[in-house]
Amino acid sequence: MDGQGQMTDEVNEFAEARPDPTSEFLELYSHNYPRLQYYLMALLPTADDAADVLQETSLVLWKKFDSYETGTNFFAWACKIARLQALKHRERRGKSARVFDDALLETLATEAADDRWAPGTLLRDLRQCLERLSTRDQQLIKKRYEPGVSVRRLAEEIGRTANSLSKSLGRIRRSLLECIQRKQTAAGRD
Repeated sequence: MDGQGQMTDEVNEFAEARPDPTSEFLELYSHNYPRLQYYLMALLPTADDAADVLQETSLVLWKKFDSYETGTNFFAWACKIARLQALKHRERRGKSARVFDDALLETLATEAADDRWAPGTLLRDLRQCLERLSTRDQQLIKKRYEPGVSVRRLAEEIGRTANSLSKSLGRIRRSLLECIQRKQTAAGRD
């Protein structure tokens, strides 16, 4: 095989190994969108500012996606770009966007990008803690958070007073909170 044929084979192998960039971007972006939104909300003074910067960040992420290395931490890469966009936004807006000084903004950026605050992590911990509850407590807490279900309505449905049910729900919530906190501490996420 000549040098040209070998090079063509290597290029074809690389092209087959890397997924379609548009699909890859959309999958990574949609998976990380909520965290990126929370990240920007932690850095900027208003939800409107965060929404504006998220729009700008989305465009920059797409334009620079060819510099993203497949298999690395997309969220960390996106946070670097979002942080720079937030800083640019602050410069454009002047004093009105400067609720925090730059040192505090850097600290917030670092904390907000930390995986321990990822909604998926907290939800996984909550699910595991829910599974540890008695069947009765699981049913009670799940019923309470069904759409349109109030404490009063649920109390009537199960034949208890609203006060008694509120106390039980409070006990269950405290139990869940303590369980989640133990998990966070055990995982070094406290």
